Amino acid sequence: MKKLLLAFAIGTASLVGFTGCTKEYITNNYLPGVSYVIEVAPGDWSKNGTEYSTSINMPELDDKYFQDGHVDVSISMDSNPSVYENIPAEIGNYSYSANYGVGKVNVYAVFKGASGVKAPENMLVKIVLSDAEVGN
Repeated sequence: MKKLLLAFAIGTASLVGFTGCTKEYITNNYLPGVSYVIEVAPGDWSKNGTEYSTSINMPELDDKYFQDGHVDVSISMDSNPSVYENIPAEIGNYSYSANYGVGKVNVYAVFKGASGVKAPENMLVKIVLSDAEVGN
């Protein structure tokens, strides 16, 4: 009987000891990316034949983003402000593309229309910089 009481006492003490733990909640306040919206007007483009280009200074695009992160570029035209188009894309009479380097994002618009070459309309360029960890 003493062995049974001893086993019961040990079991009860263990149960009380293990259930007295508190839960820990880990809050992740880390944002995986940041976005910037830049206005680009027709006068901001440089023309070379039927190709237009504009360079956007982006000091936030540092070597870490360049080497390990991701840069996404999308545009929203004044004629359709409720939509952002991810580029590369064919929109209206233009074929849009982008590239980037440390400190800058370049956007290109190649006129594909039959006539009336002119700079693209007013637009918003959204640039999203996303963090990533090296996987290899």
